[in-house]
Amino acid sequence: MNRKLKKYLKFLYSMKFGIGLLIVIALLSLLGTLIPQGNDPLFYEQNYSKTISEIILTFDLDDLYFSPAYLFLTGLLLINLFFCSINRFRPIFTKSFKDPSLEKFIDQKEIFVRIRKSDDFSSKIKKIGFSKLKNKKLGSKEVYYAFDGKIGHLGSWLTHLSIIIIILAFTYGKFKGFDEFVYGLPGEVLSLENEDYDIRIDNYKVLFRKDYTVDQYISDLTILDKGGRELLSGKSMVNQPLRFDKFNVYQNSTGWALDAYLFKDDKSYKEKVLYNSEVFVEDDQKIALQLVDFYPDFTMEEPSKPTTKSPFLNHPVALYALFYDGVRVDMGLNHLGDPIEYENYTFVLKDPKMFTLLQVASDPARGLALLGGLILLIGLFLAFYINPKTLILVKEDTYDLLYIGQGKNDKAFTIKKDKILEELEVD
Repeated sequence: MNRKLKKYLKFLYSMKFGIGLLIVIALLSLLGTLIPQGNDPLFYEQNYSKTISEIILTFDLDDLYFSPAYLFLTGLLLINLFFCSINRFRPIFTKSFKDPSLEKFIDQKEIFVRIRKSDDFSSKIKKIGFSKLKNKKLGSKEVYYAFDGKIGHLGSWLTHLSIIIIILAFTYGKFKGFDEFVYGLPGEVLSLENEDYDIRIDNYKVLFRKDYTVDQYISDLTILDKGGRELLSGKSMVNQPLRFDKFNVYQNSTGWALDAYLFKDDKSYKEKVLYNSEVFVEDDQKIALQLVDFYPDFTMEEPSKPTTKSPFLNHPVALYALFYDGVRVDMGLNHLGDPIEYENYTFVLKDPKMFTLLQVASDPARGLALLGGLILLIGLFLAFYINPKTLILVKEDTYDLLYIGQGKNDKAFTIKKDKILEELEVD
């Protein structure tokens, strides 16, 4: 193989390259948390300057985790970890399960310390974790030794392996699974885009604490096939999803919906359920009403900031925006039932009720991700808590030679070892 190519391949699975990739991916991921993901291009044009919105849309920062650059870097990290793991497997496996050569240690005379012979040697070395020593004849010398905690060498390798598994699980889950949001009121049947099933909302309630903060959202749901046959009924609550064999239904949030009526020339023209933030557009987009916000117990204690005293319908008021020919012509507060009029159009808002927002998700790689997580925990435990330790005692006539070493920088072990050597060392 060409020497230059070998050099590039070696760099590809080097730790330096892997750490560099992790830093770049971490910075991009941070950017992904700062920029809202998956919104319509109009959202970025309205909420950012022209230059920033163009950068976001040009470089796919609105869908960062599926952008070619992010996927390419993740693929490079996967390749780096994969080849790094293959390259290290044989030496790591050997160090983890096979005793190293005693002869190589014996040849390194400079690592040994001369110690006096001691009757309580066994009790002393127990304090640093050596409970049992093996013995072997090397020529005329009798050698006692222990290689404890060798399995600790496997920790970093298992951690690399787990990251590979988790990345593969994440990638497979994103491409083969799905994640969508649906919302509605009790009695409605919601169609899913990604599965041939429907979800019927049988009931919905919100439980509040004494301070009016939400205690729990509870949706009673039924999964239906496209023929309307009931397949599964149950509840979806926060942290307690309704589990179906094809997907899970998570209780995500809530909001308010109103019955909206449109009159044209004093005649009933159209009606619909208007959900929070939705726009009621009619008559060839000539007239539109947006439900900007809703206050069930309206108060203006702060003049510049309308708010609600409680989540109960004691004083319901809607904040609306009215558009005519695509131009906003009015914005204000509406006491439900009062008409909102412009030209020959009139809107009336009535009957507020809370709707449920559900997250429907399928992750076929969940088991693989859990396996990766389990291997990661085992790897971290071995890496941080199992310290490979070595003790070699060479018997001599007037004194003994002792070597005590460790694979990791455990300061507590070093202090205990130094104390034992200080007590036993020949002056």
